[in-house]
Amino acid sequence: MNKENEGLQDRRLVPAAEDLRRLGCERVLVFVAEMDHLKGGGKRYVEELKKSGWSGSVEVKETVGKDHCFHLAEPKGEQTADLVNKIASFINLH
Repeated sequence: MNKENEGLQDRRLVPAAEDLRRLGCERVLVFVAEMDHLKGGGKRYVEELKKSGWSGSVEVKETVGKDHCFHLAEPKGEQTADLVNKIASFINLH
């Protein structure tokens, strides 16, 4: 990224609780893949969002047995179809 990159704990990637509390939506959907090295960051985001006082609802969808960006490598895979269907369902609720 740049010389100030602090990795997965970089302050630019980890919003402050005050910023999360002011999130301007009612629902959040977070996807993680079981084998993804970024899975922990996604799970931490969900926990921080819940602790922040934000009044919305958050849902986590974890894809079992898959790694980061699996949907790009397997665009016709069953789990990719599940992911796309979940996104469409989430959007269509409003």
